[in-house]
This record gives sequence, structure tokens and C-alpha cells, in this order.
Amino acid sequence: MELFQLRSFQAVAQTGNLTRAAEALHLSQSALSVQIRNLEDELGVELFARQAKGMRLTPAGEALLPHAGEILEKSAEMGRAALHLRGEIGGSLNIGLNTDPTFLRLNRVIRAVTSALPRVSLTFCISQTLTTEGMLRRGEMDMGFAFGTGFPADVTVVELATTPVSVVVPAHLAQDPSNIDWPRIAAMPWVWTTCQCPFHLLCRERMDEAGVRPNTVTEAVDENIVKELALGGLGVTLLRKAEALDVARQGAGVIWEPGELQVPLSLTWLARRDGDRLIASAAAQIAAIGRENGEYAG
Repeated sequence: MELFQLRSFQAVAQTGNLTRAAEALHLSQSALSVQIRNLEDELGVELFARQAKGMRLTPAGEALLPHAGEILEKSAEMGRAALHLRGEIGGSLNIGLNTDPTFLRLNRVIRAVTSALPRVSLTFCISQTLTTEGMLRRGEMDMGFAFGTGFPADVTVVELATTPVSVVVPAHLAQDPSNIDWPRIAAMPWVWTTCQCPFHLLCRERMDEAGVRPNTVTEAVDENIVKELALGGLGVTLLRKAEALDVARQGAGVIWEPGELQVPLSLTWLARRDGDRLIASAAAQIAAIGRENGEYAG
């Protein structure tokens, strides 16, 4: 059993697709397929059910995938330990981006980390706050940006800033913003979510205090979709203030100032990696960006 086979196993499991996994690994699809078959032959079990639209993990594949992740992580730890013995910090670091890369100052993050840690290779993946914990545990990323609080004790959370989140009322429903209160705004049509979105959890707390519930007309989680629905005037939405101001500038909505929420933006990683110099050094560089002129507060 080779490490490259385990990486292939993990990549196909994550993408559910041979073509996308092969592209991510810079392999031909046929070479990747051979690696998966050889690993299955060696283990004596089928890891995937081949389907017309992709690859689905079998029960055996689901049971063995965490072990593959652990082996790959231990291999990476060994490499980092060797660098540490040489007095160097290096390796690869995959960071999850839970929102707009521009808002997260991605270019500044890249410059700061690679300048301070020239032997570190950075990659980035798309995440959501709701998927952060699972992606960290499955080894799909090393650290990730996330909104809100409430992570378990074995996830380290370093707050970078407090981000303002606005309640945006469709322009056709906000003829007199001064006359809006929580009961009136809750009765309006809302774009809401049933998942544990930090924005909506805080808003629900405000509504609970007022004894009201949102009049949900549609549900959405992705903030780009939510913004499009706000621009279309479909319902009241929650948006980062910068996005809310853009909606207001386009005349599609009005920001209801009394409803503004303050949501923490944090950097997260598994607590068992607190002693990892690569994690600690990269986190220090990113946190420094957050301290400069409130970079993540807008």
C-alpha cells in the first residue's frame, strides 16, 4: 500500500468523480483508475461503486476512508517534524475560505504567509462555516475561516474580527424605515435557512427576544445566492454589511440599521495541531492582517 494510492482514494472520495480527482492530482484518468483498482485488490474490498454520474463510496470505502486520512496526516506530520529538526518550517497548507476571497484579503494572506514562510506551499478550498468542522476532521483542509462561535473544544478558534451583518429590506417593502420594528419586519417575506448559519442564529435570538418568527418564503445558504435574491427583492435578507451596502446602492433594498448584527470571524484548526509550528506561524501572519486597521471588519 503506497501513500499515492491513499491520496488517490481520498481525492476520489472527496470529489465523487474520477475526472475532477485526476485533475486535482495532475494524473490521467486512466492512471488514477488503475491506482484505485490496485488499492482495492490489495485491500480485498471494493472502495467505490461505479456509477454513470460518478463514484460513490461503498460501506467498506466509508469505513476505510478515515484510516486513509489518518495515515496521510501522520505522513505529513513526519515531514513537518523533519523540517523542525532542521530548524525550518515548511510543508503544504490547505486553507478553507468560507466567504468572498476579497473580503478575506486572500492576496494579502498569500503574500504574508509565503514571505514569512518561503518553504510553505499554500492551497485553498471552498468551505462554509457549517462544513468547517467536518472538513477539518476529514483532513480536507488544515485550517479554515469561519463565522460565529460554538465550535467543540477540540477545534481551536482564533477570533480575527467582528463583522457587521445587516438586515436588508426589499425597497418596495421599506417605504418608511423609521416605522419598522421586529414584529413588522418578521411579518415580511424572508429569505431564511434551516441550517445552523451563524447569521441566522443571531438574528433568531433577536426575534426570540421580540417574541416573533420570520415569515420564510424561501431558503438559501450560499451568500452569493442570498445577494441575488436580495437584488431581486424576493424577501428580507441577512448580508455582510459591504454586500448590503451594494444592494442599497443599486436601489434594490434598504438597510434596517436597528437590526445590525455583530458576527465574529475566526480562523479554526484542530486543537491537536496547536503545537504544529506550520499552523501556528501561518495563523500568526493571518491574525496580524486582521489587527491592521480592522481589515476583516468591513
